[in-house]
Amino acid sequence: DDQRWFSVNQLLEDHCAWRLTQQNLVSILMKYRGQVEYLFQNEQQRTVDNVIEVAKAICGVLCFVETRDITAAVQKLRAVPLVKAQVTLIEAAVTELSMAISCLIHVYSSSFDTNFQLASIPKSPSCADISLDSQLSFTVYAAHNIPETWVDRINFPLRIKALPRETMLTIKLLGVNSASKNTEVLAWTCTPLYPKERLIHGTVLLSMTLYSTLTTTMITPGICSTDTPTSVVLQIDFPETDLEFIKPEPEEGRGDLEEPTKDCLKHITRLSQTHSLLLLSEQQRRILWFYRSYCNDQNCSLPLVLGSAPSWDQTTVSEMYGVLRRWRFFNPLEALGLLTFSFPDQDIRRRAVQQIENLTNDELLEYLPQLVQVRKKLLAKEVFLLNRSLQSIQVAHQLYWLLKNAQNEVHFKIWYQKLLAALQFCAGKSLNNEFSKEEKLIRILEDIAEKVKAASDPKRKEVLKVELNKLQRFFQEVKVCRLPLNPALVVQGIEADSCSYFTSNAFPLKISFISANVPSGNINVIFKIGDDLRQDMLVLQIIRVMDSIWLQEGLDMQMIVYRCLSTGKSQGLVQMVPDATTLAKIHRKSGLIGPLKENTIKKWFHHHHPLESSYQEAIRNFFYSCAGWCVVTFILGVCDRHSDNIMLTNAGHMFHIDFGRFLGHAQTFGSIRR
Repeated sequence: DDQRWFSVNQLLEDHCAWRLTQQNLVSILMKYRGQVEYLFQNEQQRTVDNVIEVAKAICGVLCFVETRDITAAVQKLRAVPLVKAQVTLIEAAVTELSMAISCLIHVYSSSFDTNFQLASIPKSPSCADISLDSQLSFTVYAAHNIPETWVDRINFPLRIKALPRETMLTIKLLGVNSASKNTEVLAWTCTPLYPKERLIHGTVLLSMTLYSTLTTTMITPGICSTDTPTSVVLQIDFPETDLEFIKPEPEEGRGDLEEPTKDCLKHITRLSQTHSLLLLSEQQRRILWFYRSYCNDQNCSLPLVLGSAPSWDQTTVSEMYGVLRRWRFFNPLEALGLLTFSFPDQDIRRRAVQQIENLTNDELLEYLPQLVQVRKKLLAKEVFLLNRSLQSIQVAHQLYWLLKNAQNEVHFKIWYQKLLAALQFCAGKSLNNEFSKEEKLIRILEDIAEKVKAASDPKRKEVLKVELNKLQRFFQEVKVCRLPLNPALVVQGIEADSCSYFTSNAFPLKISFISANVPSGNINVIFKIGDDLRQDMLVLQIIRVMDSIWLQEGLDMQMIVYRCLSTGKSQGLVQMVPDATTLAKIHRKSGLIGPLKENTIKKWFHHHHPLESSYQEAIRNFFYSCAGWCVVTFILGVCDRHSDNIMLTNAGHMFHIDFGRFLGHAQTFGSIRR
C-alpha cells in the first residue's frame, strides 16, 4: 500500500552509507591533476613538492593508506633532477605515481562500500601458481596509522582444499605492554576466504576493531563490516589468482562396505537420541560417519550424521551432499540443527531453509528468535522470513521487534539494520505506521521509567503521576496503538489510577492499558529498565516448547506461560497474568507464621472457591501446574526461587516469574547456593 519513492539510507537509521563520496574524491583528484599540469608548464620554478602534498592528501582521504607503490613512486619523483633535459624521467615518475594512486583507489573501493569505482581497472600482476593443493599464505604489509611497517610472509600449514567455503581469516594485532612486558591483543579484524565465490587475492584493506569489543563466540561474514574504514586499517597482500570455489557434486560412495548388524543399527539409533554433537565422543562420530549410508530419518538425525564428518575437504563435502540429497526429513524442525555454526556451508543451510519453510506460521513464531540469530550466517537471498512477514502480521510484528533488539549486538548492528530496512520496505505504509506508534510508545515508557527510578522515595509517586500525562497525550494523538507484546492487543489509553511501580531495585512500572477491543477489563503490563529480558524470553520460549511436547502426548499440565519482549538494551515489556498473586502475599495474609502453616494455600483456595466443584477444579489445576513447573525448573536449573517469584491464579494455576538465574547459575548466601 506504499507507492512512495524511497532511499535505502532513509531506512538505515543512524547509518552513514559512505564516509568518502565520489564528489569529494573527484575534487581532490582535480587538485592533483592541476598540480601535475603546473609542474610541466612552469619550467623556471619546477617543484614536485605540491604534487607530493596532494598525493599525500589523497592517501589521507583514503583512510591514510600509503602503499609501497606510492612510497616508491614518491621517492623516485624526488630523486629526478628537475631540469628541462630530464622531462622524460619526470613524466615517467609522475605516471608511476598516478598509477599507484589509481591502484589504491581501486583497492579502497573494492575493500569498502563506496559509491564510486574506477572507469578502467588497473591491470593486475600475473597470477601466481596457486591451486587447491597450495598452502594458504599472504603477506602482512602494514597496519596503517601505526608508525611501523612490516613485510611479513605468513604461511599456514593448511591446504586450501581442506578449508570450507565459508572459512574466516581472523588477524590480531599484538603489542607489548611497556609496564608489565606482557604481550597483549590491541585490535583484530577478519575477512572471508572466498568473497564472491573466488579465493581472496591481491591487496586488501581491512578495518581493525579494538580488542575490547572482540567477540569470542563466533566469527561470521556478518561481522566483517566493509561500510567505512576505522582509524587503523590493515593492508594485506594475497597472491594474485583466479582460483574460484568449485562446488563439489553430490556423491555417496558405499563401496564394499558390509551391511551393519542389527546390534550396530540399534547402537546408531541410541546415538541419535543424544540430539547434540557436543555429547558424542570422537569414536561415536566415526561410527556414525562410517555407517552414514545406512542412516536415515527413521534411525538417526541428519545434523548428527553430517556433523560427524571428519573434515571439510572437497571429497568429504561431496559425500555430505550425497547424504543430504537422499535424506527424507521426518520433521521440518530437524532442519534447525543444520543452521548452527557447525555447518559452514551455504547449500546445507539452503536445504535446511527449504524444510523450515514447511512450518506453519504458529510453529515459525516459536523459533523466530533463533532464526533471526542465524541470519548472521544465511545468505541475503534467502528471504523466507520476509516472505512469511508478508503472509502474517504476527510474524512481521515479532520479526520487527527482534530485529530492533538485535541491533544492540555491536558487531552485527549494520547487518540487522539492513534486514530491518528490507522488512520496512516490504511491510507497506499502514504496518510501518503501526511500528512507528509502538516505537514512540516504548520511548515514552522508557522516559517515564528512568525518571521514576531517578526520583527520591518521597517524590516517586508524584513523579509517576505527572509523567503519565505523556501517555495520555500520546493516546489523544494516535487514538489507538498495538502493544509490542502482541499485535492482537490494541489499546486506546491508560487508567492512570491503576498505574504504579514495584519497589524492586529497577522500580519497574505497572501500566494499566484500556483495551480498544474488549469493553471490560484492562490489559496490565510491566515495563522494566535495567534488566536484560532476553534471557527471560529464552527460558519462556523453552517452556512453551516443553508444554507443546506434553500437549502432543495428550498431557495437559495446565501451564501458564506469559509473554515477555525485550524492546532494547536492558529494557522490555512483561505480560501481567490476570487474577494472580505471589505466594508471599498469600502467606502474609495468614499472619506471621503463614509460610509454616500446612493449610495456608488450601484456605486461600476455599476463599476463592466456596463451591466444592469449583474448589476441586482449582486443586486439580494447582497439582498439574505445580508438577509441570517442578519439571521445568529442575531441567532448566532455574535458581533463586522464593515466594516472591512464584505466583498463583485464582483458578489454581501456579507459575514462576523472573528467570535471571538459570542453568544452575545460582547466587550464594554465605556457602549456600540459592
